[in-house]
Amino acid sequence: MYRNQLRRRYLRFIIISLICAVAVTVCAAMAVHVFAQEISVTVEDWDNTYSFSMGSLGRDSLKRILSQAESLGLEPLGPDDTAELGEDSRSVLVRRGVALYVKDRDETKEYVAYKGDTIEASLLRNGFVLKDTDRVEPNREMTISAELTVEIKRLLRVNIAADGEINQVQMSSGTVADALEQAGIRLGELDKCSHELDEPVKDDMLVEVTRMISVRIAADGSTRAYRVSALTVEEALEKCKIQLGKEDRVTPLPETLLKSGTKITVQRVETVEETETEEIDYETKYLHTRDLVEGESSVLTEGIKGKKEKVYQAVYVDGVMESRKLLSEKVTAEPVKKIVLRGSGYQNKAPQLEFIDGGTTPTPGSTPEPGAGNTNKPGISVNTTAGTIKDEDGQEVKYTRAITGECTAYCIPGGTTSIGLEAVRGVIAVDPDVIPYGTRMFVASPDGKIVYGYGVAGDTGGACLDGDILADLCYDTLEECSIIGRRDMVLYILE
Repeated sequence: MYRNQLRRRYLRFIIISLICAVAVTVCAAMAVHVFAQEISVTVEDWDNTYSFSMGSLGRDSLKRILSQAESLGLEPLGPDDTAELGEDSRSVLVRRGVALYVKDRDETKEYVAYKGDTIEASLLRNGFVLKDTDRVEPNREMTISAELTVEIKRLLRVNIAADGEINQVQMSSGTVADALEQAGIRLGELDKCSHELDEPVKDDMLVEVTRMISVRIAADGSTRAYRVSALTVEEALEKCKIQLGKEDRVTPLPETLLKSGTKITVQRVETVEETETEEIDYETKYLHTRDLVEGESSVLTEGIKGKKEKVYQAVYVDGVMESRKLLSEKVTAEPVKKIVLRGSGYQNKAPQLEFIDGGTTPTPGSTPEPGAGNTNKPGISVNTTAGTIKDEDGQEVKYTRAITGECTAYCIPGGTTSIGLEAVRGVIAVDPDVIPYGTRMFVASPDGKIVYGYGVAGDTGGACLDGDILADLCYDTLEECSIIGRRDMVLYILE
């Protein structure tokens, strides 16, 4: 019995020990798991650092970290302070905002800067761009740790135009008077300045000093001396009542700054168009005629000179032509050839006239041989005496001269002539050097049995130009042309 009790007690002890061992193991595992989930966090605030561990951060991690840091002594964030969570989400940078007063160009404004930043970085973040020549007080490299006042002293460039020159001075501040003094410019009693002397200078400011100086102006044929308060040549001319035309020339140039004793020359320039009429010489055409004995000559038709109109552009400087350029030219009237008859010394029943060598002008001083020219060509007879004849209707017709020679006929229904007329009866093809276009005439055979009637020189006859025929008569039908064939006809030149 005793042994049984002992055995039961031993078994109970073993079971309790096992239960305790399991419980210890579970608690240890839970402790290890909780420890493994904690995260180390660092909060930097200017010159203070707060480090601590936290469990899983999850949402609102920045807010939870700041709250934990505040429990360790972190000062709560003010309205100008900022806090930024690091990329690893385990660090936080707190930036404390302080007032930054900036004086720039005599104007002071308040901005926000952060402790730890340099003055230059804070100015740049607030929109201030500094040049290397600008001065900053305190030094731009200084680290900001508390509220601060900063003054920017910019190096200003001031341009001063005086005495024919432009000088530039550099200054951080001051007035126009200070700039003039720095440039060594003194104002006389009658001198003028473009700005008030107590006006603060600005960057790239132009200050113009206008002095009362002596100048000489040569214009319109005379040279006069003036005393004038002017900065440039142009101002001096205006104040001296010298008006400039659009093309006038000024020496020196109008924008040149004046010096005492400067001589200004004004040249009056005028550009005009000029039209001139120029004559065109006429040519002379020679014809041999048996109507005149050798050595005699007679003018059949007088030559008329042509006209040419030329337009020039001329430039006059102070009334003297400087240049002239041809702009255009056109012939307004064509020359008319002069027809001269020269005697050949031969006589026939009827006086005859024939063309020579295409109608060119013989060499001056030379005399054609009797019978010179193409004697195979049919001749023409010219009666230069005016008279009257009767037409088909019995009406009397006055003529100034009569030309007799071989004629032919042609027909081109619906066609036009060389000068654009309709090719119909009444149009006569001719050599225009002998019978000019537009000449009115009455045509009939010498015996009066064949009458062509009234016509006008309105076409060019190829055979006429070659001297083979006198004229080519246009008809409406080929049947009418056959009536003429090739025969002598008389061309009565009408008044």
